[in-house]
Amino acid sequence: MLTSKNLTNKWLIFSIVVSLYFLSYFYRVSTAIISPELVKEFKIGAENLGLLSSIYFYTFALAQFPLGPALDRIGPRKIMTILGIVAAFGAIIFAISKNFEMAIIGRGLIGLGVSVAYMGTLKILANWFKINEFGMMSALAMAIGNAGAITATTPLAYAVDLFGWRLTFFIIAIVNFFVALLIFFLVTDSPENFVQKNDSHSQIAIKDSFKFILLNKNFWIISLLTFFWFGSFLGIQGLWGGPYLMDIFKFSKEETGNILSMIAFGFIAGGPVLGRISDRILKSRKKLIFISLAIFTLNIILIIFLRQYLSKFFLYVLFFTFGFFGSSGIITYAHLKELFPLHISGTVMTCLNFFAIIGAAILQHTMGAIIEHYGRLSTGAYPYIAYRSAFLFCVAGMILSLILYSFSKESRIKNQ
Repeated sequence: MLTSKNLTNKWLIFSIVVSLYFLSYFYRVSTAIISPELVKEFKIGAENLGLLSSIYFYTFALAQFPLGPALDRIGPRKIMTILGIVAAFGAIIFAISKNFEMAIIGRGLIGLGVSVAYMGTLKILANWFKINEFGMMSALAMAIGNAGAITATTPLAYAVDLFGWRLTFFIIAIVNFFVALLIFFLVTDSPENFVQKNDSHSQIAIKDSFKFILLNKNFWIISLLTFFWFGSFLGIQGLWGGPYLMDIFKFSKEETGNILSMIAFGFIAGGPVLGRISDRILKSRKKLIFISLAIFTLNIILIIFLRQYLSKFFLYVLFFTFGFFGSSGIITYAHLKELFPLHISGTVMTCLNFFAIIGAAILQHTMGAIIEHYGRLSTGAYPYIAYRSAFLFCVAGMILSLILYSFSKESRIKNQ
């Protein structure tokens, strides 16, 4: 049972650890706004721009395998502190990069550094909050992360115009370093008198945890859905949504930032709402995820096929609903976690997170390759058919994974 002191501590701790996740989301979507500067300075095309953005996700994804056992054995506080400092150094290298290769190294270190941000937060939430609060709290954390995405849209566009992208990223690096210090000095992994269920078996379970997880068919079904959900979401929000709006609709950088920010606003609104519906009303992760991500997929279709009929107002609406229903994808973590023992929750969620992040890396890069295949127009912009083909690749993946997801095991939540 939590004491009044623990009740206060858990919200303070949540606020601090979610700050690192806030920064990680800023990093991951920032290339959508600064892409013109990166293309000009490093003299790169769509495919290399996709690589520069996705290298963040490749290093992020590869870190997930050792990260899960590390979170379960060492604890999130120490791991988040160390990797938070790595992210800060990566941001500095990116800010001072003299060439494309140096920028790749910086972005890669950023991805490695923030690879623990959400999983570390979830591990702490699993220790500090009740099971019937976990869906809502994990969605709330993701929503706050998307507030970081908002800062990477219009605010970043204005900051880049005022200070330049290099100084802007240097300032973010300093903030990142400060957050890592707060985690080290103020965060604790679990409440006082916390007793983990099945703790006496935890070392044996951790040793065999990967085999246990990988032999479960529900893990693969949910992971495939998470791969295409997050890949599609970040493919549009984090990179190609910006060039699409600038090339096809001829919006300015600031106008593009305003429209892209609606994704984050939608995610912030949708995360807690859909998480609470999942926890308290439907008491079903699967039904809510399936319906919401089906609507999310429909949004992509409307954004790409109704371009001739979309006013700026309707673009705001569609990008908002894209974020709102897209936020349901984060509940896949709660769905999968509840199918496994609590003492390997860190390993389970980082295994799932690998597929989410590698999905973002592969889809951003693949979408860039598809767009590059069509070449630029004489104006320097990419043609509509290039973006349509890239976006439809995401749609096809979502439809396939939703069909398979319908065969996954249900997860029901008890009030406890």
